[in-house]
Amino acid sequence: MNSSPENITILQRAHHTISRKQISTATLKVLYRLHEEGFTAYLAGGAVRDLMLNRQPKDFDVATEATPEQIRRLFRNCRIIGRRFRLAHVIFKNETIETSTFRAPIPTTPEDAQQGKTMTVNDGLVIRDNLFGTPEEDALRRDFTINALFYDPSDFTVIDHAGGLEDLNQRLIRVIGDPDRRFTEDPVRMIRAARFAGTLDFQIHQADFDSIRRNAPLLEQASPSRMYEEVQKLFFCGHAKKVYHWLEKTDLIRPMFTTFSDWVEEDPKRHDWVIQALEQMDRWREAQLSIHPSLLFALIFGEYHETRIAQKIEQGSAPFDAARDTVYQHLNSICIQVRIPKTVIYQVCDIMTNQLRFRKTKGRQPQRFMQSAGFLDAFLYLKYTTKTHNRDLDLLEFWAQLRRENPVKRAPHRAGPRRRRPRNKRK
Repeated sequence: MNSSPENITILQRAHHTISRKQISTATLKVLYRLHEEGFTAYLAGGAVRDLMLNRQPKDFDVATEATPEQIRRLFRNCRIIGRRFRLAHVIFKNETIETSTFRAPIPTTPEDAQQGKTMTVNDGLVIRDNLFGTPEEDALRRDFTINALFYDPSDFTVIDHAGGLEDLNQRLIRVIGDPDRRFTEDPVRMIRAARFAGTLDFQIHQADFDSIRRNAPLLEQASPSRMYEEVQKLFFCGHAKKVYHWLEKTDLIRPMFTTFSDWVEEDPKRHDWVIQALEQMDRWREAQLSIHPSLLFALIFGEYHETRIAQKIEQGSAPFDAARDTVYQHLNSICIQVRIPKTVIYQVCDIMTNQLRFRKTKGRQPQRFMQSAGFLDAFLYLKYTTKTHNRDLDLLEFWAQLRRENPVKRAPHRAGPRRRRPRNKRK
């Protein structure tokens, strides 16, 4: 292991376990092509972190000195995306390699802003940034030290500009630079810190932890679309229970799901419901089941929705209307912070309203119901809630037996609410 005067740590091949055999063929093609054309190019970010931890990365990212336009000229299967960060996606048959250009530090002068190099709002939130720089500058621009590692395929070294190797050894999540400033630039980083702490079983550096608790309200300024993407990563990572505990510790739950958070805090039993639901999600992920986001939201908010539905029915609402209106209104209110797609909202509505259809066990209705879109997700919700609450066991057995006798595949979800065909008026 060698260190340069610039505090760069270079880990030679003999001192780490990363092998090219662990890197996808598509990623190596991108790296080697860039090197052949004279460009510096590294495997970057989370993939290097995971390989150093002997974990299999879910995807591979490349960082290079080549600009997006230069990358596009090298690869016919390339498209450029993004406004805030312009990226090149090199698309192969079964894999897309995200390839980014090394970026410079965020300039704050009015001159740079006028030139379009970067744009910021008054509170420091960065909304556009396409100023390119060196590998060192790019590494120090990244969110956490453990995500700022590079792997150079030309000499098989791991390059560390930010102290990420030491934090890996200490199992520590640490922000690069001043945490208050970095979380202000991008509030979503706070959620990412909680996710990494939960999935990697790391601790968050104390100064960063304190900063997250101070700056948690900044999540209200984050892009709702990005928030939705992060929420999926939080709860589909296979460690949803651990991640949720970190979200609680850092006070991030409230700005994400304000109304729901208030409801949970009213009764400790409600907190138990959420934990049990997340444990179920983790079991399904461990079993490698394909779970729709709609089922995730149905489970997490299930107890809340059922309570509200029961209240509306007591007030005189029809059961179907109570279920549909409760779910739709609640999830739409969440969209202020987390932009849940309309299709997902409709699917959650289906899961909850379909619980009423399970009560109809006579005639041909059960067979028709089983063939409908969304049946499987509704059944999984019924199965989970029945066993959790020890209720309606006979009803569950009826439908389980019917499924065994009539196996059906998951039907595709419909895109929106049911629409009735207008009847022709009689003349």
